Amino acid sequence: MGNLKNYNFNKVDAFLSSSEYYDFYLAHDGYAMPGNYSGIVNDCLVVHYDFNNSNIYSTGSTSADTIYSLVSWGEATNTGYTFDTFGLTGIDNGYIQYTKNSGDTSNTALTHTLTGTTTVINSGSTKLVLNKVTGQTGNYEYPIEIIQDSSILGDYSRFCGGFYQGYYKLDGYSYELLPVRVPKSWVAEFWVKKSDSVCSSVTATTLNDTYPDNKGFFFYMGARAENKFWNVFEGNNTGCTSGCTSDTGCTATTTTLCTVPKETDISFIDNKGHEIPLSPPPIEYNEITNQFLIYGRADKPSSDTCGNCGSKGSGFGNRSVCDFTGGSITISAQTEVYTRNPRNPFLIYGRADKPSSGDTCGNCGSKASGFGNQSVCDYSGDTKPLLELDKDADIIDNAIGFRIKDDGSIGYRLLSFTGQCSGDTYVSGVTVEEKYSDSGMIKDDEWQKIDIRFVMPEYDDCDLKYGEARKGRLMFYVDCKLKFVVEEFDEIIAKRLNEHKDKQLGVPFNISLGGGSQGLIESMTFDGQDSEDLGLSIEKNFAGTFIGDISQFRFHICDLYWCGLKNNCSVEKLRYGK
Repeated sequence: MGNLKNYNFNKVDAFLSSSEYYDFYLAHDGYAMPGNYSGIVNDCLVVHYDFNNSNIYSTGSTSADTIYSLVSWGEATNTGYTFDTFGLTGIDNGYIQYTKNSGDTSNTALTHTLTGTTTVINSGSTKLVLNKVTGQTGNYEYPIEIIQDSSILGDYSRFCGGFYQGYYKLDGYSYELLPVRVPKSWVAEFWVKKSDSVCSSVTATTLNDTYPDNKGFFFYMGARAENKFWNVFEGNNTGCTSGCTSDTGCTATTTTLCTVPKETDISFIDNKGHEIPLSPPPIEYNEITNQFLIYGRADKPSSDTCGNCGSKGSGFGNRSVCDFTGGSITISAQTEVYTRNPRNPFLIYGRADKPSSGDTCGNCGSKASGFGNQSVCDYSGDTKPLLELDKDADIIDNAIGFRIKDDGSIGYRLLSFTGQCSGDTYVSGVTVEEKYSDSGMIKDDEWQKIDIRFVMPEYDDCDLKYGEARKGRLMFYVDCKLKFVVEEFDEIIAKRLNEHKDKQLGVPFNISLGGGSQGLIESMTFDGQDSEDLGLSIEKNFAGTFIGDISQFRFHICDLYWCGLKNNCSVEKLRYGK
């Protein structure tokens, strides 16, 4: 056939097929033909759930509530923590449990759950934990059942409206079980059986009933919800802070409660001793560790003795060396603000008159002799605190779900960014992007192996930390055959919320198995639900679940190539009757 690599000139151009639905080819990268694998290819495997392995359950016995990965990432970190603010966000998806007590007319149990829950994370535990999602409103149920099967298939999980969810990173803490970015590729493997018939007896109201266009999500990555503290919420019954005599007093309901205190009354002390309010704006503290920028010298006392600080008045810096204890210094508390008028006040405001009574600071007198068209007395600042944060900014390019539609097509949905100028104001927005394969790729009532493979240009450690988002190739395989390809797909880089770290615990850096994400549809805060938290972007676009069975899920942070995927399919196909 001549020189196939065409190093000299064209002799033969050979193509197996012009279709993108085949992913094997002649190449010189060493991965063109199947290798001599022994068993399952576990290269860079960081997550593995097999519902037939009792080690994924907390007690070793079959339970649908909590599952533990069978493996962990070799570079995972967890130094151990005790948190007192996890209840603020953990209550929303059932990570923190709350039960309304009969006769608790002021809902002290809810208040305690939100502010008095202590969560302990033991150091050294590096396996990803997923919890069964539940709700607080009573409007939805989340059925999951572990099906015990003594055949070669073994036990598996049946999803009839429920799903699992868990976080792999806590921003600002040494807790990271999975990397936020990977050098070149990630691969997700699933064994699933799509089937509406197995859940025909379930009559409960599920997320799919409210959002039928979200049905079929089997895997999700990103922020599980918007920042629930994006606005000021003073309660559904603002005037009803006391005097409830029954569960229906003050028009209290399951989600509209009569809670004392209100959200605007609550603050907490972070681990550095700073007071943090719940309502916006978020506060972050700047600290300086170079003491030479802070501490001035002490006064030279009348007797020049070392260690005699005397008065600090003539020392340089805003603190004396006498204050130095070796730690960092908080120099400012920064709050989120917006610019009301981007002007230079020095070009606008003149000085105030020097009053006849003397040159006293703050005595403005008449403006007549001041320079500029306004006096400094008129100046009230060009910025002011934001009382509402942009609830969409944290989730744009930070929420992606993978879905099997009723017609058997497979694909993805993500939230991307749009925005436009309106006068002098920039208005942000969210666009829903989704693409699917042809129909019939996923069959009903048949076990099939689904692989999602994303490959990008390779980055080293420095690029992973500072490099721009890459474009790559997103590929969907069914039973080891490439069925759908998305070219020039943007890398998803998970990110924190624009909020104090202790008010976002467990919200960003999430994955879901068997579903998408609730958003804030079940969110609870003081005095119940904030109605403005309902119907937001994540809820509208991802509140839905897979209907059918899932047996296994693996996640790799390097490329398995087609040969590795083919091998794993061949090794396990007998278990699934293929």
